[in-house]
Amino acid sequence: MSFVFKVMLGLAGLFVLAAWGFAGGGFTGIVLAVVSYVILVYAGLVLLLWLTGRRHPRTDLGGEHRPDLFGRWTRREVEISTGPVRGSLAAIETLLPIAAVAVGMVALAVVLHFAGHA
Repeated sequence: MSFVFKVMLGLAGLFVLAAWGFAGGGFTGIVLAVVSYVILVYAGLVLLLWLTGRRHPRTDLGGEHRPDLFGRWTRREVEISTGPVRGSLAAIETLLPIAAVAVGMVALAVVLHFAGHA
């Protein structure tokens, strides 16, 4: 499994753990179950993308299948829908949204934890 997919799954897990830091009374349990389900679907899609790439390797890169190492991938240009970009920039743009949400949720959970005890 590639480094980017592992980081995406790890950040999704961090998000779910931080979201459960808001557990309390009322309808909070139902909301947290929905959030956990959405993140589970997200993780399932990431795993499906990885499995698809593993079962159907690209043959347009020279005939035989060669594993594309992450270090090599980040240094070359990658074609996306808006044009070619550097691989490292594509990885950052892929990880940034889930990282921002996960870190923000952890920060909110920590503030709520300490403010609740004051």
